[in-house]
Amino acid sequence: MTRVKASFIHLLICCVIALALGAVMRLLWYPSIYFQALGGAGLVILLVGVDVVIGPLLTLVVFKPGKKSLKFDLAVIALLQISALIYGAHVVYVARPVFLVFSVDRFEIVTASDIDEGELAKAKFPEFASLPLTGPRIVAAEMPKDPKEREALLFSSLETGRDLPHLPKYYVPYSAMKSDILARTKSIDALGDKKNRLLDSVRNAGVQESKLANLGYLVVQGKRQDATAVIDRSDGSVLRLVPIDPAT
Repeated sequence: MTRVKASFIHLLICCVIALALGAVMRLLWYPSIYFQALGGAGLVILLVGVDVVIGPLLTLVVFKPGKKSLKFDLAVIALLQISALIYGAHVVYVARPVFLVFSVDRFEIVTASDIDEGELAKAKFPEFASLPLTGPRIVAAEMPKDPKEREALLFSSLETGRDLPHLPKYYVPYSAMKSDILARTKSIDALGDKKNRLLDSVRNAGVQESKLANLGYLVVQGKRQDATAVIDRSDGSVLRLVPIDPAT
């Protein structure tokens, strides 16, 4: 077997692994607009760089038929590549979105790394005491009514960076804050030129024409890019997430 052929076979194996991991990432961990809002492209580049590029290139460099240390060299490359791949997959896993939280006047995408494990045990509702593996759950975060608790929350957010959306003990079912959500929902007319893009996206998603006259929106705050949540103003439900930044 020639050096080029060995490197090519290695590349094919790496591509299969990368495609499988990419499918899990795109279909389960980062569905809908979350891939774009959380900078998924950068994570993919990390995985591709680690899995598809480094391994085959090293094989191309060290492979030589009849070389006494060839098996050892290839084993070291495989070990290094597997270690790097596990690290990359872990980074992608902990950066995955777990909750889409309505908080005050907008939605915020909360990732697994945003939530301290100890905070999960404080959740009032059991469905919010664990992190989902198949895409984020839509929830609402209720501001504490006690002024002292609000003050403590403010100072805690300044100290740790973890605010209301990052604390499951304040999570309530999305439907429980329907009136607050509808009160904060804005008319899609406020989107100006972006309104038609939003309507096209909603139509393509199969939303009935009869519902288009009663649409509103809320901002979805992401780590890399903001997006838009399309709201049915008759019941406050989220019809669709659209990769349109309302502010730009």
